[in-house]
Amino acid sequence: MRWLSVFLMLMFAACAGESTGADAGTDAGADAGLPAWTPISCLADPACPWPMVSAHRGLCGSEPENTLAAVLECEAQGVPMVEIDTRETADGQIVVMHDSDVTRTTDGETRFPDQLKVTELSLSEFAQLVIDDPRCAEDPDAAPARCHPPTFEALLLATTDCTFMLDYKEGDVTRLAELVRDLGMSDRVLFFEDNLDKLHAYRAVLPAGQVMGRASNVAEFQALIDGHHQELDFRWLHGEPSPVAEVVAVLAPHHIRLYLDTFITVDMWLTAADTTEDEQQKQEYLDQARQILDDILAEGALALGVGGTAFYLSYLYPNGFGR
Repeated sequence: MRWLSVFLMLMFAACAGESTGADAGTDAGADAGLPAWTPISCLADPACPWPMVSAHRGLCGSEPENTLAAVLECEAQGVPMVEIDTRETADGQIVVMHDSDVTRTTDGETRFPDQLKVTELSLSEFAQLVIDDPRCAEDPDAAPARCHPPTFEALLLATTDCTFMLDYKEGDVTRLAELVRDLGMSDRVLFFEDNLDKLHAYRAVLPAGQVMGRASNVAEFQALIDGHHQELDFRWLHGEPSPVAEVVAVLAPHHIRLYLDTFITVDMWLTAADTTEDEQQKQEYLDQARQILDDILAEGALALGVGGTAFYLSYLYPNGFGR
């Protein structure tokens, strides 16, 4: 694929003559007949040439967003990264929910009408919420992974291969970092936050923890690198810059990769393909999506926040991630 050839040429130019312990591990894995890269090794190592598809809110198929069932579905499909959103309950427990209140995705408005905020519910109350999915209406306890919102700890403990882009919403960053540390999961979590103080607070607990800031243009990316890269050791930075190649040129010498959302640029064409009954037009839409994706990857973006994963998995990892 053109994107992989271009990336390998760029990496050779940027890293010629360098050797790392991660490279040695990769060679050993290849000699043993194992995949050269796993999602966990790729998350941490800038030498990884594979783009990391990141399923927005765990939406990989038919399971509701930010649920354990959704994350397990992603992992079963071979999605390397799952984006989730964390908040804290009234008693300081870290749970997974995008919105600050629970009315959009659960029955919270009828179950706890005076406690609509996540921060107003205890963990026990939060766990009673039923996800707004017709399959949960009759007996939600028959499928708790689908029908009840999870804790962050439950997602980590129930999965083994996927990594998490943790879109921090609110809560005690120190408590969050301590949980990741105590579970021994720092290599599977990419902590994302705009606030640099919170990135530093996470790293204060996890000196080797992986953090990601956000910027929107070349000057902002450069300022993040100049002011914070030495302490925060960015492996990724998030943004939707245009053109992508100009930002990648700033990041590459520091071995930082760009995390780019493709909801508008690629996914809009996938949605159009799904909604048309004209087979020729469907193919044209899919061809357009592939071309845009190829262009984005050839410019150097290496993590893709996506709204649906099937297209990306079949196109980028036809033999599985890292193969």
